[in-house]
Amino acid sequence: MPTRPDASTPARAATLPARTATLPGPGSTRPTVGPGTGIRVPAGERLVRELGTRHIVTAVLAVPEGGYVWARRPGPARDVPLPLPGDAWAARVRAASAAAPVGLAPAAPDAVQAGVLRYRAPGVRSVAAVLREDRDPDAQQAVRDAVRGLGTTLRLLHTGPTPGGEPAAGPAAVSAAVSGTGPAAEPGSGSGVAWVPPAPARLARWLRTGTGPGVAARLHAAARAHLGDRRLRLVAEWSESAAHGPGPRVLLHGGPAFGNLVLPSGDGGPADRPVLFTGEELTLGTWEFDLAWQLAEIEEMAAGERWGVCGPADYTALAQALLEGYGTRPSPAAVHRALVIRSLTHAHDFASYVVWHEQLLVYLDLVAEAMDTAETVRARVDP
Repeated sequence: MPTRPDASTPARAATLPARTATLPGPGSTRPTVGPGTGIRVPAGERLVRELGTRHIVTAVLAVPEGGYVWARRPGPARDVPLPLPGDAWAARVRAASAAAPVGLAPAAPDAVQAGVLRYRAPGVRSVAAVLREDRDPDAQQAVRDAVRGLGTTLRLLHTGPTPGGEPAAGPAAVSAAVSGTGPAAEPGSGSGVAWVPPAPARLARWLRTGTGPGVAARLHAAARAHLGDRRLRLVAEWSESAAHGPGPRVLLHGGPAFGNLVLPSGDGGPADRPVLFTGEELTLGTWEFDLAWQLAEIEEMAAGERWGVCGPADYTALAQALLEGYGTRPSPAAVHRALVIRSLTHAHDFASYVVWHEQLLVYLDLVAEAMDTAETVRARVDP
């Protein structure tokens, strides 16, 4: 296996001096804006920590029967509830969890209370947090094992029957993603409507309209100046077709991320294995999307290490573990496009749901160079 996945970190990142950037890296969160998350702690449960942005907030709760619940609700800048997968879709997630022989299990939300989704979890730290905070070799090995399990889990989600009907979490029609309105057509209905996972849909809407919460409009103006209109239109097109590709449509996680991959606290027991929160972004599409999306986060974190915003880690080994767990790799073009989309989504979400930071301009330079690489790869594949 090659020492790196088929995605290259943009050259600009290597020239940036360490510790010059303070924008949190991929997978990180800032403290919740405002006084806490507003999530009620049920009787008998104990609040352990709170985190989030104005998009989504999370309270980690210790529960009497052991283990933890990660309770999530919309942040103050999000005007729609968190989606809950329908019964058939949640059943597919739980079937994949039961089929996972070792390593990691996908966890669907098991309850919704007053708009709060509750996920059972074996611990209080995500892989993103460990990569950011913990240099202990055992912790880093646990991360690699979890990422290998993540690859296996994504493969399990992608195999087996596709649930009937449409997941409540999506997919969303491109027209609805851009306008924020309109019904979604039934997957497989032959309507010709293009489906997009939630994060690329959110990015496409911003790219097409230039509007959004926080300082989204300011970032859009900066993006036009740094990238130009042609590139913005191209990224919007890539975002709208992000889950398209050869082969049948499969059940996609829709947005795997190290911030939603939780490690066990080490209390022991057969269920004491990492979990991947799965349900809010379920959609249909090509299998390449999930794998390329996660590889893109690893690539962005590797660049972030050179900026000084991500902790040191063997990111090449993480990519290898993910690919070993899945058993195959996506196309280079899919990974390069995912790197562009995911990096710009990270910048958009920070501007929209946290605060303006001058380091966002460096992100735009990074996206420009990643786009050059993506277009070069596409030209080689399809001259």
